[in-house]
Amino acid sequence: MGTVTAFYSALATADGETASALVVPEKRGQGPFNEASIHTFFGAMSQPLKLTGTALRGNDDVRVSYEYVTNDGRRCRGRADV
Repeated sequence: MGTVTAFYSALATADGETASALVVPEKRGQGPFNEASIHTFFGAMSQPLKLTGTALRGNDDVRVSYEYVTNDGRRCRGRADV
């Protein structure tokens, strides 16, 4: 749970290096887990990502809820199982 919270906290501040370091090694630095991609996407928010909920779902799964608003006004209220 702590790792998931730390990852989403890093996204909230557009800290690609910290967020990427919390991803499993085989996905780290690639696609959406690339440090620059994280910084570019999450740095372009009029309202930064906010973690709105976490729930443990089994031994290794956490459901997260979050929201953000992009600079062009797109609002996201999302959920992910990680």
